[in-house]
Amino acid sequence: MSSKKEDTADKILSATVNLMAEKGYKAVTIKEIAAFASVSEMTVFRTFGTKKAILDTIINRYLFSEPIEQKIQENITYELESDLLMISKLYHDVLKKNKKIYLISIMERKTMPDIHLNVFKNASKFLGIVTEYLRDMQQKGKVISGNPETLALTIMRYNYGKFVASVLLEGTVSEPENELKEAISIIAKGLTT
Repeated sequence: MSSKKEDTADKILSATVNLMAEKGYKAVTIKEIAAFASVSEMTVFRTFGTKKAILDTIINRYLFSEPIEQKIQENITYELESDLLMISKLYHDVLKKNKKIYLISIMERKTMPDIHLNVFKNASKFLGIVTEYLRDMQQKGKVISGNPETLALTIMRYNYGKFVASVLLEGTVSEPENELKEAISIIAKGLTT
């Protein structure tokens, strides 16, 4: 794709995310997307074809990227607390970066369950990474015995719940900077043999 086409596509994607996060999928029209992106409706249709194709592109492009998985693997130290904190911070970075996509997913979970499923797949990738990590740590004798996926679910549910609470309470409650570190410390102590 040429640079000009990429710029146009990016403008359309950005406009769509902003509009859909505010209004929901069904309420947003191609005409609104085009106006918000400062392009013609025909350009939107030529670039993506349909509103659903735009949303699919947004989800595929932004939710989870292999560099995150690679970054986690490169930074693993096999020190439980620091590794869980590193993974949690990366997970929150992905969630924050894609907050509007998650809002669209929540708003449209009943009308367009495939969007919500794609978001779930993203969370499942992180869950898989944490599960494998905990399995490795169990083999090294550094983590309590038990189903590694159940242990990983505890960590991921905390992180997802923290994210959802921060989105829902945005602007009404300040989040202490050390909250994540303290919570992960408590979880790590509970997992240590």
